[in-house]
Amino acid sequence: MKSKHNNPSVSGIRFLDPRSGKDRRTLSASLRGGRHAVSGDTASFDAEPIDTSEVVETVVCAPATLRLAEELFERWNSALESGDARRVGLCYAEDAVLLPTVSNVPRLSRREIQEYFEHFLQKQPVGKIDQRNVKFGCNKITDAGIYTFRIINDGKTEYVPARYTFVYENRDGDWLIAHHHSSLMPTS
Repeated sequence: MKSKHNNPSVSGIRFLDPRSGKDRRTLSASLRGGRHAVSGDTASFDAEPIDTSEVVETVVCAPATLRLAEELFERWNSALESGDARRVGLCYAEDAVLLPTVSNVPRLSRREIQEYFEHFLQKQPVGKIDQRNVKFGCNKITDAGIYTFRIINDGKTEYVPARYTFVYENRDGDWLIAHHHSSLMPTS
């Protein structure tokens, strides 16, 4: 009986190198047993993995529910209604990305996001979710859909439908927006 260690831990399509006669694998090969995809001689698999932690790590996932996604949007929307750009900024992680509705400039930090909202809040925006799709991961919630903003533009109330994606991450026990994309609905 062959030991498991003698079997190559690579699966994939074999090909022969007529010059060397060595067993080789294609780039589409995948490794088993905690190793990662490689290409080359199977004899080199005796080396320790270079990109795998030797320490056993445990990740605890915070509970995530549809109600939590709704509450996170409500917190952000309440911050908008407050008119306080700093309060809106605090809903975002320090390294968050905002691809805003009414600007072509991506905002790549909480400070830049706050600066964006200092101008946007002048329109007194209030958002309402029209349709949403929520996905859950470990310490992550992705909420994507369509929302409508009520804004005041030159004293006149307007309703602006837009597409959105919020990616919330649980960081040190606090759910923050890590990524927010908002774009106007295409005109038909």
